[in-house]
Amino acid sequence: MENKLGALSKKNLDEMLMDSSIDAIIAIDNNCIVTAWNQAAALMYNVPKMQAPGKSLFKLITGLKEDTETVTAINNALKGYKAFVPASKAYAHRKHSENHYIPLSDDDGTVHGVMNIVHDVAHRIKAERELQRLNEELKKQYRQLKATADELASFTFITSNKVKEPIRNIYTGIEHLIKVEAGRLTDSGKATFRRMQTSLNRMDLLLDDILSIAQISTLEKSHTPVDLTELVKEVSIEIKNKFDTDPVIEVGELCVINGHKTYLHMLFYNLLHNAVKFNETARPIVQVSCKKTVLNKEAFFAADKEYYQVTIADNGIGFEEEDKEKIFTMFEKLHAGKYKGSGIGLTVAGKIMDAHNGFITVESTPGKGSSFHCFFPVTE
Repeated sequence: MENKLGALSKKNLDEMLMDSSIDAIIAIDNNCIVTAWNQAAALMYNVPKMQAPGKSLFKLITGLKEDTETVTAINNALKGYKAFVPASKAYAHRKHSENHYIPLSDDDGTVHGVMNIVHDVAHRIKAERELQRLNEELKKQYRQLKATADELASFTFITSNKVKEPIRNIYTGIEHLIKVEAGRLTDSGKATFRRMQTSLNRMDLLLDDILSIAQISTLEKSHTPVDLTELVKEVSIEIKNKFDTDPVIEVGELCVINGHKTYLHMLFYNLLHNAVKFNETARPIVQVSCKKTVLNKEAFFAADKEYYQVTIADNGIGFEEEDKEKIFTMFEKLHAGKYKGSGIGLTVAGKIMDAHNGFITVESTPGKGSSFHCFFPVTE
């Protein structure tokens, strides 16, 4: 094998190397006369290998002379500059091929010609077109999905408000009946009406929660800076005024993120409210802290991405490990009957985190408290 290769002349070896290339290789002199034309070029342009040398490149390749981009590239290469011409469906000769034009110069830098390497990219163009088709289809489906979501949100908003009105009318009617007919009603009858009013209040609050979820699901991306330190301190004052247990809410230095202030307020209100509500100690303690963290592949889906991790830790009743996913399910209540609520607060919290391109996780131990971790992506 080595002896056979050694016996080959340099000319024959160069020719073998050119013909073994999957790319068309063409060489021209300073007058654009072909000096080399490999087998791939012969197949690509349907001109036999032995017939091309000595002929003008512009006569061998139909339409080349009218291709100003290619003509400019050849002229630049003749001046000593490398040039690249991408594939273009405007010209038949490069509909599926991209061209590199490389000056052929000696040690003194004198250009004696140009080498043209023609790379067939038909397979790539086909893949790109298929990707473009899929992308257009995806855009179409997204528009349809968004339209459906908007219609659903509108329907939910209208329905909720339409239902809330008769609820208020019934509540007001019962209140009027109790006052006007107080002398005729027994204590048991009055208690029954009060229970009916309590149920109506619960329905009204539940409709508010459902409406919130519908609105959150259609939130557009926001670029409004929100200082979470200030926001959570405001929320903590509201929570303290709501409970008689005089809870301790410690808010550390948090972060500034881009988001919807109204819904971020709702997020932290739900989390802080739950931290104090589900607490049987003499004085609930809640700590809110923040740190930057990079998530790894094993633990989370967003690998090697930096997040602000805002943690709400309490000393409440906690819950079992197997209930971690259940608590984020709509209407799911771990302590039904013992604590008031619709069972929708954490569902709302999860939706708000989704709307901010983040997510929420939780750690908990029964009797020792819970820690909710809100992960907000760090943006420049």
